Amino acid sequence: MKKRKPSFKCAANPDVDELSETLRVISDPNRLRILCALFSGEKCVCEIEEGLAISQPLASHHLGVLREAGLVAVRKEGTSSFYSLVTGALKRLNREFQEILGEQKLLDRSLERGVSAGR
Repeated sequence: MKKRKPSFKCAANPDVDELSETLRVISDPNRLRILCALFSGEKCVCEIEEGLAISQPLASHHLGVLREAGLVAVRKEGTSSFYSLVTGALKRLNREFQEILGEQKLLDRSLERGVSAGR
């Protein structure tokens, strides 16, 4: 049987797979809350645990997933771990989202419709 090839441009775009994986990581509400908390600056695990009212093992688990995804960095100081956002990774995520699914495509599509409708 002959293997079919995708005909949609976005179906062949390897960036879609990477974006999908990153979105899967941040789709967990606790992970998204952690990212939101880190936007105000570096936090230790105890601050995240307390601020989100979750257990230390759960906070550490989610921070580990975010770190593995390259979205947060960890800095050790004695026995404490401090987490911060990897701004380059978040900028890349935002850029990929805009390029693949972003508002420019909607704007371009709206303009095409307006022009073709004689507006």
